Amino acid sequence: MGLSSHLTLDTRRSGDAAVVSVGGDIDLTTFDAVESALDAARGQCTVLVLDLRAVGFMDTSGLRLVISRQQRAETDGYRFVVVPGAGRIRRLFEIAGFAAGDSLFAGVPTELASGDGA
Repeated sequence: MGLSSHLTLDTRRSGDAAVVSVGGDIDLTTFDAVESALDAARGQCTVLVLDLRAVGFMDTSGLRLVISRQQRAETDGYRFVVVPGAGRIRRLFEIAGFAAGDSLFAGVPTELASGDGA
């Protein structure tokens, strides 16, 4: 798949949720890899979680990924939630108009709910 040296992906189950944890950068060069990991994790879970706590950089490609996945979840009948972490990534969501209380950030498995660094 030719992953960037600035990207790590880890998928695990937490109850009825599939959690895809990303480390490194989400940009145009890593977009497809992250999207593929989300597709593979979807399976039969009722909640798909994108954990961004270990992401150091995310550009508008990452925002596009989140928005399209949120729309797909609404269409396909599952919940998609994001753990944005802190710092730059949280700020990117704020600039894009996602408020801290947005439903995109609600319903995260308890062990991830703090949103602090990985």
